[in-house]
Amino acid sequence: MGRKISVDSATMMNKGLEVIEAHWLFSVEPEKIQVVVHPQSVIHSMVEYIDGSVLAQLGNPDMRPPIAHALGYPERIE
Repeated sequence: MGRKISVDSATMMNKGLEVIEAHWLFSVEPEKIQVVVHPQSVIHSMVEYIDGSVLAQLGNPDMRPPIAHALGYPERIE
């Protein structure tokens, strides 16, 4: 993901933007959003359900796959 993203995460600016995104995109109250910093940037997102189970999206620290997914949806492209 590069030095710039790492610096933003370290300063929590990027995490703050992600909280804002989650709040507006998914109508989640900010009090229910927890920020977790994963040092290797492998965990991209986690959702905890009311039964306590957790669904996580994991991947290499590379923005190309999520961008390709967004551009090609609903198909998967390389």
